Amino acid sequence: MESFGKELKALMPADFAKRQAIVLERMAIHPEVQRLKDEFPDRTGDLMKPRRYRDLSQHLSYCDKCRECPGLQACQNEQNGHTSIAEPNPNKDDELVFRLRKCPLLMAHEREQGIGQKIKSHHIPAHILKATFEDIEPDQQRISAIAAAINFCDGFVSGETTEGLYLYGQMGVGKSRIAGAIAGELAKRGVDVLMVYVPDFFSEVKDAISSKTETVESKLDALRTATVLILDDIGAESITTWTRDEVLGPILQRRMEQLVTIYTSNLTIKELQQHLTNVKDAKEIDKKQHEKKAERIIDRIEPFVKVLPVGGRNRRRGEKHV
Repeated sequence: MESFGKELKALMPADFAKRQAIVLERMAIHPEVQRLKDEFPDRTGDLMKPRRYRDLSQHLSYCDKCRECPGLQACQNEQNGHTSIAEPNPNKDDELVFRLRKCPLLMAHEREQGIGQKIKSHHIPAHILKATFEDIEPDQQRISAIAAAINFCDGFVSGETTEGLYLYGQMGVGKSRIAGAIAGELAKRGVDVLMVYVPDFFSEVKDAISSKTETVESKLDALRTATVLILDDIGAESITTWTRDEVLGPILQRRMEQLVTIYTSNLTIKELQQHLTNVKDAKEIDKKQHEKKAERIIDRIEPFVKVLPVGGRNRRRGEKHV
């Protein structure tokens, strides 16, 4: 009975050896093979041996496809978003092993997804959440505010930083974009950020006063406990005694001296205090009481923020980048 090897040889095409020799010759002069020989002269002696053919062939295929990379979505490699790397075999002193690793494009994509997971938002437009400091034009009227925002991000230490920011200025000057850029920068550093558009959020809470649903309660708790809370456009909301005293007040009371809060507003701190005094359901007879309660809210804001004016033109009018 003939050996299994002879039977197998009989099944192979007549020119198999010739074709294999051509492939091996091409592999031998492949730039990646030359690079490996130069970098690992003591570990490439067996590189062209038949037993390494499959591993080396796959490695070269990945290298070739990565060199002509069409982008992550159109990746041609068998395992999308991966590349092959050669490294010393820890178990053999004279051999290389080939391993698949995530390519830079896949890692960047996953980083972006991670950033998205770190930023929670409520009623905030997507273009604000995607803002970066590189996108913001550093013109003279707002360069100080942008620089302070960047410095805030650079110096932020979770659990230690307690001073937030109060960005105020006219409508459309880019306060929310700066806040969005802060959110993105902090998220890249692993900090969880919650950004809330105050007028819509308060309106939603107001509609749920009677039901006190679990959903609204969980959102309020999220505002109380987020590592960094951004209250966007505070002062633009239609505020009532209840939303001031039972929603905003307790949120800020819980956060002051412990967690950072960032504000954007069209109002100065003094104007915000006036806004909080003139609640929608206020009665003239209670004016002194409302003044005191508004002052109490400001006492939970002003001592814990750096106040930053943001100037310039209204960039919402016909401008794509603000």
